[in-house]
Amino acid sequence: MGLFSEMLDEQKIRQSFADVKNVLMITCPGCACESLSYSENLPCRALQQGKDMEHSALAVHMIRDKWDAILQEMGIQVSHLTIGFPCEMFDTDRQIIADNLDGKDAIGVLCCSSGYVGLKDAYPDFPGKMVPMMKTAGTFVFRLVPDETGENSKVDRDTARVIRFGK
Repeated sequence: MGLFSEMLDEQKIRQSFADVKNVLMITCPGCACESLSYSENLPCRALQQGKDMEHSALAVHMIRDKWDAILQEMGIQVSHLTIGFPCEMFDTDRQIIADNLDGKDAIGVLCCSSGYVGLKDAYPDFPGKMVPMMKTAGTFVFRLVPDETGENSKVDRDTARVIRFGK
């Protein structure tokens, strides 16, 4: 069972980046990808053999690319990394991120709340701001099926179970 996360309001995300000049956007190819496939009705993963989780995660990369364009329109330089499960990073993942933080005044976090906390804990001395772009709203059980093209998977909406957290 994964963590079901939804995008925060677009205006809220824009406002969070209003005073930023250079952002490193970190995406998670795990729960965020499945959640976005479901909530945004996007293909989830490429089925091509040989693609690892980071490279096959279509939904999260489509939303990342959308936000790259929005942020660039706002005059913000954007670079990005896809890190498999920022909630449970290896030291090598932490080092890859650290090596890419130079000159950044924000980290955009396109993952669940656990990934956000993992990044906050890993970089407590980061002088910029850490901007969450998703909120965790519950848990899910999804069945992935081939899409109409047969090239990608998608969430089977008929069998999808999203158990929302109580308010």
